[in-house]
Amino acid sequence: MTDEPGAEHLLAMLEIARHQRVAIAVSPAIGPERAAQLAEQITARLDQAGVPPQRRSWIIAAADNPDAETIAIISALSGTIGPAPLTLHDPRDPDQLIFRRRPPNQRRGGVYLNAQWMQSNIRIACGAPADLAPHLAAWFNNPATLNPANDLDATLML
Repeated sequence: MTDEPGAEHLLAMLEIARHQRVAIAVSPAIGPERAAQLAEQITARLDQAGVPPQRRSWIIAAADNPDAETIAIISALSGTIGPAPLTLHDPRDPDQLIFRRRPPNQRRGGVYLNAQWMQSNIRIACGAPADLAPHLAAWFNNPATLNPANDLDATLML
């Protein structure tokens, strides 16, 4: 595997305390090799900071019916992240969603995102915001109402 230029440097600059909750969202668009590479680097940095596995949440930001690429990424991550929980985002489960904001001129509804992601102190996005945001949102969110970079509110984007 080749090193992703800059990812280790960016992770090293990230201030992490051992008591913080960390969510890592992975887009299937990055592919299994890059996902495994980033998972190794992120896991090493979290281990170095002393963040226990139970305070880490790995989230696969994909459709609720995983395709072959998503399954390959799940397999690649499972062998790298150790005992930390790994979940596939379910856009239809209301218990996995938290209200983020209401789009302008909309009286009802709103943008809802993955609860694990929203409740974390540190959010690491692996993939482009335009790939991640729609797949961390609720099934009823209109993609046109999403503002990927702002709605994700990621601490670090890799």
